[in-house]
Amino acid sequence: MARDWLLLEAFPEPETARLRFYDWSEPAFTFGYGQKWQAVKGAGLGAGEFIRRPTGGGLVDHRADWTYALVLPPGHPLAAARACESYRMVHEALAEALRSIGLDGRLQDEACQSAIVGGASSRKLVAACFEQAERFDIVREADGRKIAGAAQKRTKRGLLFQGSVDWRVVGEWGDWEKLAESFAQKLGVMLGARPKHYSEKPWAAAMVAETTARFAAKEWNEKR
Repeated sequence: MARDWLLLEAFPEPETARLRFYDWSEPAFTFGYGQKWQAVKGAGLGAGEFIRRPTGGGLVDHRADWTYALVLPPGHPLAAARACESYRMVHEALAEALRSIGLDGRLQDEACQSAIVGGASSRKLVAACFEQAERFDIVREADGRKIAGAAQKRTKRGLLFQGSVDWRVVGEWGDWEKLAESFAQKLGVMLGARPKHYSEKPWAAAMVAETTARFAAKEWNEKR
């Protein structure tokens, strides 16, 4: 979360679009900025670190996913577009990338009600992102099961888009490097940009440590 935030707020080339892929070193869940801490912790999803995202959306299980962050500068038309439009366009690029490597993803074309986990009697209700697809999520063509979802945040620095692909739905296939390359190419076409690898370390170690501590702090994660 810290590096995604720095990608938005402190990247040394703020006029460019930037894309980051990553996985998780230990069991982890992220939850939306506006969600209630007690509801999230009471969802009964098992052991793991719970981290509040700067973006919205619901609870995401990262124990079996492939995660990415996309930042668009404030001057880009898609950064100023309505949230549903930016969501649709980014997911169209990802769905094309999935199809290009043999996975049958398509966009969900109708709005659905998010599933709820946790007992109503306990008053610990929380939307679980991968329980059911919402409009413009990516679903499996064969049976409509959700493959990918995302959440967004806009600031004066631009648009942060945090997304996840559930490999339990796509199967044991796991050539994520090929998917990352294809997704970057499809996004490049959509954004009118040519992808290139950024090899430098963009932030000082002290800045990374300070921002990491912020997202790890009880004050951040339990603020609601």
